[in-house]
Amino acid sequence: MHINLTSVYLLSVIVCSFLLSTVSSFSANHALQEDLYRIYEEYESAIVRVKAAFRQQETEDKPSKINLRIGTGFFVSREGHVLVNASRALGAYKIGIEYKGIVYPAEPVGHDPVTNISLLRLINIPKAFGVIPLTFEERDIALGTFVFSLACPLDFDVSPIFGILSGVDKKLGDSIFPTSYYRTSITIGSGQGGSPVFDVNGQLIGMTIASIPDMNGSYCLPVSALARVKEDLMVGGKSLRGWIGLEVRENISDQKKHNVYISKINESGPAELAGLKVGDNILSLCDVSIHHISDLPSATFKTYINRLSPIKILREDTVIELSIKAVEAPGVKLESQSSK
Repeated sequence: MHINLTSVYLLSVIVCSFLLSTVSSFSANHALQEDLYRIYEEYESAIVRVKAAFRQQETEDKPSKINLRIGTGFFVSREGHVLVNASRALGAYKIGIEYKGIVYPAEPVGHDPVTNISLLRLINIPKAFGVIPLTFEERDIALGTFVFSLACPLDFDVSPIFGILSGVDKKLGDSIFPTSYYRTSITIGSGQGGSPVFDVNGQLIGMTIASIPDMNGSYCLPVSALARVKEDLMVGGKSLRGWIGLEVRENISDQKKHNVYISKINESGPAELAGLKVGDNILSLCDVSIHHISDLPSATFKTYINRLSPIKILREDTVIELSIKAVEAPGVKLESQSSK
C-alpha cells in the first residue's frame, strides 16, 4: 500500500490547527466565564430591589388605590446610600429597599428626573453589605466591549445579564441627551431598571436608565456622569445644571469640523460676562470638542456652578481661549436652532 507522506503531513497540520483553535476557543470562553463569575461574587452583595408605593388619586369613578413600582438599585456608601432610577422613586409616598429577603424603609436624599437618577438612604441598614465605588474618571470604552449587569428581575434573586456596548449616543431622533449615554444590548425587563453595568474587568461603567424596546437594548448613564449626579444629590438634594447663557445654531450647508455658532447671548449672563459674542464659532468647552449642537449639552454637563471653565472659540480667523462661569439655570433650557 502506497502512503502519500505529503497528504498525511497536511492532514495532520489541519487536525492540529483545528484542535488548537478548539482549545483556544474553549480557554477564552472559560476565562470569560470566570471573569463574569468573579464580578458576580464581588458585587452581588451590593445589589438591592427597590419597592416604591404610589398613591393613585381618587376620582368620582374610581377609589384611591396603591400602585407598586419595582426596580433594581445598589449601595454606594457604607452609610446606606442607594442609587435607583428616579422613575421608581420620585413621587412615591413610601419606599422600601429589599436586601437578602428583608425590606428596609428608605427616605429620598434627592432626585434628578433629567438623568433618571434618585439617591436614597436606608433608615436602618443591614449589618453587612457590599458597596460599588463610583469614579469621576472618564473612560474610553471601545464599541463591541463585553458588558455585564446585575439586576433583580421580577421576584428572583440577583441575576447576571450579559451584553455588549453597542454605541455612545448624544441624541435619539430630535431629543438631545443631557450628556453622552452608552447604548448596550442589555435588555431591561420588569424590575431590572437601575442595575449597575460592568466591563469584564469588574470596572463599573454606568447604570441602566432607559429601555430601547425597538432594539432590545438599553441606555446606560456613564459612571463619571453618575458620580457627578450622586455628588450633587448628596450635597443639595438635586443635580444642578450649569447654564452658560447662550443659544446656538448650526449651518446645515457648512461642512466644517466645528459647526456650532452662537446665535444669541443672554444679557448679563455667563456668556456675555465671559466676553463671548454672537457669531463666535465654539470649538470646545471644558476641553470637550464641539462639532455639532448635540455636543454642547455633554460639555455643559461637565461645568460646575460658580466655577470657571475653559471655553475656546474661533472669532473671524483668530482662536481665542476664555473662561466662563456657569450659573444655575433660571428655569429655561438651552435652545438651539439650525440655519439653512
